[in-house]
Amino acid sequence: MKEIFGEETKKKKAGIRLVREELFKIVFGVEATESTSEELEKAFDIYLSNNEDFVSTLSESQLKFLQTSVKGISENYDNIKDTIKANTQNWAYERIGLVERTLLIIATYEFLKANTPIEVVANETVELAKEYGNEKSYEFVNGILANIGKTVVCQIVLIKKFRL
Repeated sequence: MKEIFGEETKKKKAGIRLVREELFKIVFGVEATESTSEELEKAFDIYLSNNEDFVSTLSESQLKFLQTSVKGISENYDNIKDTIKANTQNWAYERIGLVERTLLIIATYEFLKANTPIEVVANETVELAKEYGNEKSYEFVNGILANIGKTVVCQIVLIKKFRL
């Protein structure tokens, strides 16, 4: 029956993938209201109090990832947005859809500040784009992330080169 209607069995999310999706929901809410970075931290506090049952199921590392990501995105909000703007050729930042913009903010933060391999972040972000965006969202997000990834890799190479 599932094959007839094109339904897919979704994999149960766990680990950081599950937390990344929750992070998406938090940042999405803030982006939807065009809020500031300070309001992101307030939204996170509200999220924690409204979702105590879910939060209590998170491991210490999952909760730390969520807290660190919210704080990091909040502290680097303008820099993250500038990085996205610099890597969207022929596309105004304001025209980027809410889902796509939110995913790009989270992934860009992870590219710039987290120790997660770029390929892992890009793959999980594209999967979220497929789930929450329209049918072409993942292609757009993947293209922008490829540009940002190249920029980040070049920055890392330059930093290493001049440290030697």
